[in-house]
Amino acid sequence: MILFEKLSMNRLLILLGICISFSSFGQKELNWTSLDSVFAYADQNSSVSKGNAQQILLARYEKLASVANIINLRSPVAFNLTNNTKLPVSYIPSNLLGGPPGTFREITLGQEYVSNLNITPQIDIINLGAWSRVRSADLNQELTLENNQLSRKTLFESIAATWYNILSLQEQIEITRKNALATDTLLNIVNDKYAQGLVRKQDVNDATVNKINLEDKINQLSLSLDQQYTSLKILCDVPPATKVSLTGKMNYADLIPSAPPVSSQLQFKASVLQSEMAKTDLRTNRLLNMPVLSLLYSNSNYQNSNVKFFDDNKNNPWLTSVFFGAKITMNLPDINQIVNARNSKINYRLAQINMEHIKIQNDGNNTELLMDYEKGISQLAASKEVWKLKEENYRMARNQYDQSVIPFDKVLLAFTDMEGARLSYSAAMANIEFLKSKIDINNKLN
Repeated sequence: MILFEKLSMNRLLILLGICISFSSFGQKELNWTSLDSVFAYADQNSSVSKGNAQQILLARYEKLASVANIINLRSPVAFNLTNNTKLPVSYIPSNLLGGPPGTFREITLGQEYVSNLNITPQIDIINLGAWSRVRSADLNQELTLENNQLSRKTLFESIAATWYNILSLQEQIEITRKNALATDTLLNIVNDKYAQGLVRKQDVNDATVNKINLEDKINQLSLSLDQQYTSLKILCDVPPATKVSLTGKMNYADLIPSAPPVSSQLQFKASVLQSEMAKTDLRTNRLLNMPVLSLLYSNSNYQNSNVKFFDDNKNNPWLTSVFFGAKITMNLPDINQIVNARNSKINYRLAQINMEHIKIQNDGNNTELLMDYEKGISQLAASKEVWKLKEENYRMARNQYDQSVIPFDKVLLAFTDMEGARLSYSAAMANIEFLKSKIDINNKLN
């Protein structure tokens, strides 16, 4: 009994160790120190990247199929075994068999067992429509790559926006916590003055409300930060059990450069390829009516017998028929082909119109991104100056309050203005960092 209990305890410890191992294995932690490290993870693990890889495979297989379809090798093999239990009746003139003229005799022709083996390969030598589809497959491969780059650019821009939202929220939480310490100091000062009968109860209440509001703001910012982390995990397809943390910070010491040129042409390139594909489809539909030259070969083996299948009688050998040649096939135009050609022509015109519009839109987006960056620089400089002035106002208000020159509500108003200006400065810095990274993404994925 003691031995059994020891064995059971050992098994329990082993199972417990396995469970702990699996639990620790499932709860991995990712610590990203730069935005590029997030991009690298997304390239390896996100559903967008995995889907792009599958799209490339599909385009490659379509290209192989179109190349193979140029010769359109067809090699049907047919093997038949027929047991003629009742042969069909034929009629011949009776006078051929010595009968009276004008009458017919019933006869049956053929044998009971018939075996056939037919091999009839065929290869297209000239098929202009199939050749045109190869060009369409080439364009489809190129378009797939461009569309993948577009989806990758969109993913990276969303990741960058989330990244700088997280950095901004982390900084705002840190700033608000420091301000919360300042509100504790204010509350202590007001309580001391209230105890001395120097201020009203209303001032104490206002200081307490200010403290409560800051604590609630910290909670709200923390919840927003968790939401941004969840969004980042969804974008990168990080498992839910994995903990994610960012150690990057916004560097206020860096000089903000002037707006770099934006050279993104992804959308326009994709529209050009779509126009070329529409043009190729139009050419293909027209070439489908052209003649197709094919080489033919036939090898037929057959045996007839009244004894059995596969008669091994030497007087009943397998008979062979072989021929080869060439044929020209041409389909007469029908209504469906005419309609398809008309539709292809209209689609090509629409693709050209869309290409011209995308060109204007693409250039406009590049210009708009530069303008947003210039606006961001101006907003950052203004928010920094406002914060410095609001901070100075708060210090002056504190001194004046300590000297009983102004009431406490003026101090709270100056404190609130200073805090809001500092948070606005943080948001403006995150915005300019995001716009800078967005320009880099557009220039790299070009």
